[in-house]
Amino acid sequence: IMKILANDGISKDAVAALEAAGFSVSTTKVDQAQLIDHINKENISALLVRSATTARKDMIDACPGLKLIGRGGVGMDNIDVEYARSKGRHVINTPGASSQSVAELVIGTMFSLSRDLFHSHRMMPVNGEKDFEALKKKYGKGQELRGKTLGIVGFGRIGQSLASYALGCGMKVIAIDLYTNPVDIKVPIVGHGDVKVTITPKKDLSDVIGELDYVSLHVPKQPNGAAVIGEAEFSKL
Repeated sequence: IMKILANDGISKDAVAALEAAGFSVSTTKVDQAQLIDHINKENISALLVRSATTARKDMIDACPGLKLIGRGGVGMDNIDVEYARSKGRHVINTPGASSQSVAELVIGTMFSLSRDLFHSHRMMPVNGEKDFEALKKKYGKGQELRGKTLGIVGFGRIGQSLASYALGCGMKVIAIDLYTNPVDIKVPIVGHGDVKVTITPKKDLSDVIGELDYVSLHVPKQPNGAAVIGEAEFSKL
């Protein structure tokens, strides 16, 4: 029986599905420092991680019986993906699993920023009685998302899902991506079907950054460690 270690946790439904398929699943959390020894001692064939556990070159070299590394999520910065694949290991992720959730979180944060919801929620209970008028004046203003322009840097599954929500809020969406093929975005209207909007990404952020009211980044960390948006870009906003 192939043994799977889900070191960062996994749902009960997922455990049941894997066991029904004939796998042995462990959800015991193993400390990173002990992980190599545990994989070899327990003959683990597949390691499932989220973001807490790393799978680097030393593990890949030291665990010849490890056949698969799976990431429950999108980003794989915590895995030496190319090296693992060069050594014959399968590396997989779940690219579409969190797209809608992340998009909703971004939209929620944008509403919060535009209406000072976070700060007012913190400050009103603390100073609301003695400084009510000043706080009311400070937090009573805001801006509407409708009519504003959102720049989405990285127009993959998450970026496209975010575009759907932003379009539904009445925002103008500008996508920035290395790939500039037109993308059809569906904006679902319950009971009325989908509205289709075609967005053609721009390749260079600097060309459009002066038009943006909001920017949302959906790209991996840059290989050279450089910032996606630095001082020069901020000065153009």
